[in-house]
Amino acid sequence: MTRKPAFFDSDNQMPLRPGVVQAVTDGLALEANAMSRSRRGLRAKERLEKARETLAGIFGAHPAEVVFTSSASEANTWAIERTVMRKGASPRGMRVSPLEHVSVLNAARTRGVEEGIPVGMIPLLSDGTVDLDRFERELPEPPFLVSVQWANPEVGLVQPIDPIGRIVRERGGVLHVDFVAAASSVRIRLDEHPIDLLSVSSGRMGGPPGIAALVVRRGIRISPLIEGGAQEGGRRGGSVPVFLAQGWEAALRHWDQFQAEEASRLHSLTGHVENWTAERLEDVEIAAKNGPRIPGILNLLVHGIDGQAALSRLDSVGIEVGTGSSCSSDSLKVSHVLTALGVPPVVGQGSVVLTMGWETNRGDVDRFCERFPEVLDDLRRLAPTMRGKGGE
Repeated sequence: MTRKPAFFDSDNQMPLRPGVVQAVTDGLALEANAMSRSRRGLRAKERLEKARETLAGIFGAHPAEVVFTSSASEANTWAIERTVMRKGASPRGMRVSPLEHVSVLNAARTRGVEEGIPVGMIPLLSDGTVDLDRFERELPEPPFLVSVQWANPEVGLVQPIDPIGRIVRERGGVLHVDFVAAASSVRIRLDEHPIDLLSVSSGRMGGPPGIAALVVRRGIRISPLIEGGAQEGGRRGGSVPVFLAQGWEAALRHWDQFQAEEASRLHSLTGHVENWTAERLEDVEIAAKNGPRIPGILNLLVHGIDGQAALSRLDSVGIEVGTGSSCSSDSLKVSHVLTALGVPPVVGQGSVVLTMGWETNRGDVDRFCERFPEVLDDLRRLAPTMRGKGGE
């Protein structure tokens, strides 16, 4: 029997939770569009609204505030490109963190150019968190739009969302938060935080890919990104795949039941790998190690190797990881996140990213700790002159 891989790439797709496949299958068997007024269509609409209510209940929102999208990238793009201010006006300025997902950065850049809106980068402290004093001083005149991730999916860095939100609200702005990475281990109620728009994703919570949501607080105005008919209250055109919504609902119910237990286990596993790295590995550091981080995400920066090569070697021995680097014969390229955190390219090239999920256990971590040193030794023998050069 083939041994199941030790999976540390949950940022790309969290393993499906129990009940998800059956829920998706049941939804497909219905063979109905929720916009149809037929008996089957009304049944599909009922199931869709049930999924919406479940999501709203878990995130402390009203069902009418939840709008389904095809992906978190769509939700992010929609929030940045289509949120309007009082009387339908454009924001006078936008501020985004340099650590944001590319969908946010690209959307801000696009809207800035198309509407002539100044776009600024939010200043960071040395630990990677938002510099609140400078942030407040450098805000544009209201009304303005701000976008900040709750937690970064590549390094796990957590931002001070509540202080940011209070500043934005007091100064007359609107705050969008990308909650995708944080949802794997953090429980929040939107009605307890100064957040106006929240992007969440099924795939990062153990549900099926292909469905996400933008939670739009009542009172916030947003025009459609995708024009259509009456779907999603006229806010987002296109039929919502009810079978995916049902699958996400099944994942949400499992997440709701086991979230606290999973977060505790991820905290323990993360701490174990951190301690093991410090004690057993040379020339390896943890990205954003001095900042607050959610459990389950570790970006190991290994001096003297290529992260892509490490990914391939680990994959060949049944251990799946991610990386924040890519290379070619004539260039080095590291992620914009590592660059924004001040990681030198030669160090960022050796990025090995572990993102753990609800299934990750101590056995998986032990396998990684057993095989990773062998992989490092092999790769370093291929490029011995790079070892220990750090930022040179």
